[in-house]
Amino acid sequence: MRYALGIDGGGSKCEAVLVDEHGNVVGRGRGGPTHSYYDPPEVIRGSYTQAVTEATAGGESGAEVWVAAYLSPGAAQEVIGQVIRIAGYLATDERDTAFACVQESWGMVVVSGTGSFVHARREDGRGVYFGALGPVLGDYGSAYEIGLAGLRAAFASGWTAARRTTLAEAVPRALGASDARGVFDLVYVKGMSRREIATIAQVVDAEAEGGDAVAAKCLREAADELAELAADAVDELEMQELSFPVIAIGSVAQRSRMWWERMCGRVKEVAPRARPVIPRVQPAVGAALLALRDMGVEWSPDLVERIVETGGSAGG
Repeated sequence: MRYALGIDGGGSKCEAVLVDEHGNVVGRGRGGPTHSYYDPPEVIRGSYTQAVTEATAGGESGAEVWVAAYLSPGAAQEVIGQVIRIAGYLATDERDTAFACVQESWGMVVVSGTGSFVHARREDGRGVYFGALGPVLGDYGSAYEIGLAGLRAAFASGWTAARRTTLAEAVPRALGASDARGVFDLVYVKGMSRREIATIAQVVDAEAEGGDAVAAKCLREAADELAELAADAVDELEMQELSFPVIAIGSVAQRSRMWWERMCGRVKEVAPRARPVIPRVQPAVGAALLALRDMGVEWSPDLVERIVETGGSAGG
């Protein structure tokens, strides 16, 4: 039996999925963050090793494994090779895995998780890539941006009636703080990390869904920020009249109904034939699909259905 191992490393976590050549998910693993700007090399190595070790525990000892991951081949050999025998290696990235998730090769990828970016690609391979500049230079429309907006809104809640928001109570509660003073200390004394601030996006989304106008405004403004980059991408590649998928990747894009609807509405203003798509499988499975193709396995509907049925779904 041959296997494909897909690895998706990001700013908050690393996920790995092991799939056999028939499309059966036989292993899953999860490690910590893998972002080289925010985490030291030993943490990143540990995150990859943990994810790969857990994912490959269900495979046959000594089996051939084709790998698709963001790591460079040298780093892959050093980290992944300690756990499995690599028969083939494909260096990939979030853009290619996103397209693989929906078995497409071109269109638009909208990523909003801890960080964010927009990538658009025409059928002839021409593409643009906007965003991914981090919290200082531009995590446009990301969970970090939403979390930061939520924090600010919570502290401004008492200033005027128009600023009153349930975030004033919800944010301290979510952070385990007794009041705003406790949140202030978390931010300035303990130094909340980018990842920790990004988790507040879930609170903002929940309060917005509950009817809070200020929280809803935070989501709309965040979506509009990234939508501007999406519109720029459409203009740059002259995709206004094309029919193409707009693929949601990341916790905000895939789980925030309000954010995604706002984003899609704005994209359709400039590209009416754009087709919003939330993938059925997670990015690590997209990477595994690339590894399967690299070993010569066709992407048939039956293969994808088997992957979903055996545990590769986006919610799995």
